[in-house]
Amino acid sequence: MKSIFIKILLSSFALWLLISPLRAFDMRYSSLAGFVLYFFFTIFCLYRYGARLSVTFIVGALVAGLWLVQLPMRVSWFKPTMVSLPDGFLQTSGIICGLFYWRLKGVWRFSPVFIGSILVIFMFFFGYGMWVHKLGYGTFTGRIQYLHLPFVFEAKDEELNLITDTELSGKIVLLDFWHTKCGICFEKFPLVQAAYNKYRDDPTIRILAVNKPLEENRQGEAFEMIRAEGYSFQAVISNDERMPENFGVSGYPTTFVIDRKGEVVFKGDIEGAVKMVEELKRAE
Repeated sequence: MKSIFIKILLSSFALWLLISPLRAFDMRYSSLAGFVLYFFFTIFCLYRYGARLSVTFIVGALVAGLWLVQLPMRVSWFKPTMVSLPDGFLQTSGIICGLFYWRLKGVWRFSPVFIGSILVIFMFFFGYGMWVHKLGYGTFTGRIQYLHLPFVFEAKDEELNLITDTELSGKIVLLDFWHTKCGICFEKFPLVQAAYNKYRDDPTIRILAVNKPLEENRQGEAFEMIRAEGYSFQAVISNDERMPENFGVSGYPTTFVIDRKGEVVFKGDIEGAVKMVEELKRAE
């Protein structure tokens, strides 16, 4: 019995190692493959060893093998591994669904397959993106609601023109916070430019790329970098270096949308911010 337990545990661990390279490619595919493979492997083990080993020990060995390395890693590096947490839970769900498929009789045995499939499909197309958004921005969808800006918005453009919250009043405003050392910010700038191109002739919408000044930045360096990349959207530098922190920015880039009432209604990525602008515009 002991040798069977160890055999199942090591086989489960080997299966986890087999799936692991998919995480570097796309976490969603790792979760999908993990759920399916652990589902069928659980059924295989229950049918093959169920007469010689209790169900509890078989499932325990499967779970132990799956989490043999994962658990210590997640305990030691909890925050960095949070991004892949749904992956481990979906693979564990494959074991649980396999167990219920084996236990249930008749048409009921397909219920865990149905429920598990719904879960995996949701996570593949929506859930994982929502989880990453939650880790990065604090919300699953980006939708938030501040009553009003708790501070004065003041920033200067390349010509040193002052832009204030008074000037933005009554408009739909997209604010994309960035800094000059942020590679992802520059990867996302084409989407900011696309939004600017779409709405630049609309006086009810304002799009600003708000630079967070760094100590090593030369005067005007942020504007030079924007122009060198060929972008024409309006970049500004905040008069208050703490403005991003006042907004609640903890990582870059972070994009906000402010509605016509002056309420912050979105915090997240540029993709979601553009959708929010479109939604607010359609609602008028």
